Order: sequence, then C-alpha cells, then structure tokens
Amino acid sequence: MNTMTIFASLDLFWANALALALVVLGILLGWRGLRGGRDGSRALLRPRIAMVNRIEGFRLTVFGLVLIGIGAAIFWQAQWLLVLSLGIGFVEILESSALIAFWRRERSKGDRVIG
Repeated sequence: MNTMTIFASLDLFWANALALALVVLGILLGWRGLRGGRDGSRALLRPRIAMVNRIEGFRLTVFGLVLIGIGAAIFWQAQWLLVLSLGIGFVEILESSALIAFWRRERSKGDRVIG
C-alpha cells in the first residue's frame, strides 16, 4: 500500500495549513493540560490538587499530543505516524476517561447519606 494514499487528495497548501493548525492547537491543549486553566485546576503538573483533576490534565495533554502527531503526519505525509498517534491516543484517552468516570462515581457514592 502506498503511503501517499491517505494524503493524496489534499492540496499541498491546505495540507500544510491544516498540519500547522493542528500542531498549534495541540501545543495549546498540551500546555493547558500540563499547567491547567486560568485557575490552575485540571493540571498535570500542579502540586496539591485532587487526583481526578490531575487525570483530567493528563487526558487533555494526551489529546494535545495526538493533535501534534496528526499534524506532523500530515506535514511529513507519514501514514505510520497517523496510525500510531490515533491508536495510542485512543487507548490512553479511553483509559483515562474510564478512570475519571469511575473516580467520580465512587466519589458520589461516598457523598450520599445513608440512613
């Protein structure tokens, strides 16, 4: 299979513009996942925050890295990088989303008053 098959339909100008936009958006999302939003919540690197917020920051960072990988795959026309970015990103985002959902469900169980 030719590695150009996925990217053959893209015009070179639009492909480079799309790749640049994805890389910039990925860098911004990755930075936000590492450092958090305006208030610093949901940050991977902030000390003294709840673990669920740290995992949400990890998920956002991984999503940013996936976008960077997709942009690089388009720019370099590397089908293997596209598959690798989507595959690893899908698994990591799915795992962290399941962990976040479980964590929130367990937290809400603990907040209920039994009696």
